[in-house]
Amino acid sequence: MNSHRVSEEICLQQDRPIRLTDAAGTRVRCLRGTIWITVANEPDDVFLESGQSYLISRDGLSLVERIGTSSIQLERLRAGGKLSGWLDGLIRRMKRWPDR
Repeated sequence: MNSHRVSEEICLQQDRPIRLTDAAGTRVRCLRGTIWITVANEPDDVFLESGQSYLISRDGLSLVERIGTSSIQLERLRAGGKLSGWLDGLIRRMKRWPDR
């Protein structure tokens, strides 16, 4: 069984950061534009340009925000237990957001 899960392209909304919890083992890939990632208990924020990615290494709250028009893809590298279905739930919530 393949434990990796990859989302479709997620277009980030202005002033609506994505809140990720228990996200250790999730790779955030910037597909377009520039994104800003803040991870709880990490000393520095991360800024990604199109084509770059970042692997979240710890659980806790992580925020992913856009700078300008941006889109991302999330890849779940860790599976099992309470994390099962985490990415599916996020994708369902994102699809309910109205476009601005």
